[in-house]
Amino acid sequence: ALKKAGWDVQDRTRVVSEVDTKQSDFKARNYKVIDDTLRNDADSAYVDYLLLDSASSPLAIVEAKRTTKDPVFGQQQAEDYADDIKKQTGKDVFIFLTNGYDIWFWNRPHEAPRMVKGFHGREALERIRFQNVSKKPLSNVPINPKIVDRPFQIEAVKRVLEGIEKGKRKFLIVHATGTGKTRVAMAIIDVLLRAKRAQRILFLADRKALRDQAFNDGFKVFFPNELK
Repeated sequence: ALKKAGWDVQDRTRVVSEVDTKQSDFKARNYKVIDDTLRNDADSAYVDYLLLDSASSPLAIVEAKRTTKDPVFGQQQAEDYADDIKKQTGKDVFIFLTNGYDIWFWNRPHEAPRMVKGFHGREALERIRFQNVSKKPLSNVPINPKIVDRPFQIEAVKRVLEGIEKGKRKFLIVHATGTGKTRVAMAIIDVLLRAKRAQRILFLADRKALRDQAFNDGFKVFFPNELK
């Protein structure tokens, strides 16, 4: 699963196995593994896999449990490894918890752990890391009145944005036909883009005519620089 996402565990420019989080020098990128420190008397703690960014700095850790165990059982252990790294670098690393079947991703401290279908690749993790440090509070980004101006539309946008700030990931908006659901969606997208919370947005419609209408009358007008 790691290799499928671009993490070849034999490629030490990307992955280092059994890294000692107590005795490694993470700022100097000097990663000591179990063979280096197992026999000395200093404290040791070994993370199963350390995933490196394009500068060979710590990007994420993987805590792997046996297939018979719930991967979430490794959460505290993974936190300890991540804290060891942060003490030296001052930066958080992403956490993956797995038992070979289930994979949990933790963008700590920004989001709660959640189950995912596979490991994120290096580019995806670096993009999330950029969003973590550059994102703006959604409440600081005004809703564009040219996109939505009706009170109930603005209220819907605000409620979704408030939910996103609280870590929620799913929302259902119910509006009558012709009351501007697409406009509400565009207003939310506009805030997310300006707040640097998203880079790409997938907009789906159940009919081609609706898709074309949304594109020509809405997205083409309000997001001319985002279209490809």
